[in-house]
Amino acid sequence: MDRRAAFFALAALICAVLVPLAEEEFRTLTICVGATYLVLALASFFDHRSRPR
Repeated sequence: MDRRAAFFALAALICAVLVPLAEEEFRTLTICVGATYLVLALASFFDHRSRPR
């Protein structure tokens, strides 16, 4: 796993941990940001994996 994918996965995990701690009005935002980071982690992982070495 490359460093970008690891960073995005860690950021998604941090957002998931913060969901229960967020105020009610910001929970949807926290979930959306975490989902975005998860998509970016997957895209970065597959980009790194598909490139020839």
